[in-house]
Amino acid sequence: MNSFLYFVKYPEPGQVKTRLAKDLGDGEAAKIYGELAAKNLESLLTLRESGISIAILYDPPEAGEEVRAWLVHDFVYLPQRGQDLGERLRNAFEGAFREGAERVLAMGSDTLGLGPKIVEEAYKRLRDSELVLGPARDGGYYLMGLSHPQPRLFHGIPWSTRQVLESTLSRARKLGLSTYLLPELEDLDGIENMEEFKRWFQENKTDATSKMAR
Repeated sequence: MNSFLYFVKYPEPGQVKTRLAKDLGDGEAAKIYGELAAKNLESLLTLRESGISIAILYDPPEAGEEVRAWLVHDFVYLPQRGQDLGERLRNAFEGAFREGAERVLAMGSDTLGLGPKIVEEAYKRLRDSELVLGPARDGGYYLMGLSHPQPRLFHGIPWSTRQVLESTLSRARKLGLSTYLLPELEDLDGIENMEEFKRWFQENKTDATSKMAR
């Protein structure tokens, strides 16, 4: 069984995309993130036809009903557990492997240029690699894939910095993990990404939420 973990934050104004909000305002930044996260999920719905189990990992934990109303009702919804991203990823991966998954992917929801081909490539590479990463241009990663639980991989990483990818690769080398890197993509972080977001939005005009609900 392949498991896909989609990490989202409920688009509450003032709580998401705070750097973008400095230029566009809390409400507009939250609206843009909500559209991006929903449309990215829509683009990945064909994964279910391949028997991939999709779970929505949401934050904050008390926003479960709001997240279900925002996205769709026929997924597994689980609150993110942990104090930082490392703990949340580690707990999510361990939970998926305990449920019987053989290969597990975790992906963020604010990346431009996502699609099923990237996910399918990640699962393919996990047949021969223990770790797959999708580098983001901000120094982090938009996707992580594991073929086995690796709790030590998340130790000592400077989360929310430009050194996340580099530190994770260094940690993987110390653990002796075979690693594959996917194509680099751009996260929607600040006003400098808006032109790319606008181009993406014009290419993906369909109403994500209504399509998912049908």
